[in-house]
Amino acid sequence: MSDLVNDVKTKSGAAISERTDVAVTHIAARRGAQTSLDDLARATFGTSFPSTPRAVEAAGVMIVWAGPDQWLIIQRQEAGVDLSGQLAKTFNGLASVVDVTDSRTIFRIPASRPSDALSRSMGIDFHDAAFRPGDVAITHVAHLGTIVWRLPDGSGYDFACARTYSRDFLDWLSKV
Repeated sequence: MSDLVNDVKTKSGAAISERTDVAVTHIAARRGAQTSLDDLARATFGTSFPSTPRAVEAAGVMIVWAGPDQWLIIQRQEAGVDLSGQLAKTFNGLASVVDVTDSRTIFRIPASRPSDALSRSMGIDFHDAAFRPGDVAITHVAHLGTIVWRLPDGSGYDFACARTYSRDFLDWLSKV
């Protein structure tokens, strides 16, 4: 675990954890390859890449929509295994595949509902009817670009930000 999170909580008392156990790969479909890429994703993960702002769990990975024809593949790291390299081989010619593990930090708040302060400061309607399990939003928080998704089982929220400003994001997150 990095030194970023050590018994840090939000103002409402929710524990914040940093996901240091995962590899993060960015996938971007190549022009005209979406249909073939979806076919291969179904064969590899048992599901298509989401075409809307959604996060899905399949075959031991979390697939997070990161913009039109772009996704983050989040999977548990394995010692000595180049997971992004394996995905690059799998999707060769159909997508650009980049290991972004060292450039992203993912924080998790295990809560079925975020605090009112978090809802107000992110400008997202986190009500269950509006931001359902598996929903994704790309937004700015205190001028910092962030992807937030509600875990598909509804048990919490993950926040992905650039590692270069993860301390600032954590400071903000701990104050809401």
